[in-house]
Amino acid sequence: MNKVRIIGLVMIVIGILVILAPRNDLTGFITGALFGGGIVLLATGKTRWSKDYRN
Repeated sequence: MNKVRIIGLVMIVIGILVILAPRNDLTGFITGALFGGGIVLLATGKTRWSKDYRN
């Protein structure tokens, strides 16, 4: 696993821990952002858009 995928996995774990925090409006947003970003980083392993579509 490269560093970007590890960061994605850490974001998902932090998102799970935020669910356990006391409820307010911001925790739902933070959880969604962490899950969404973590899944994207875990799936792609990239942080930049590639202009070369052959890769």
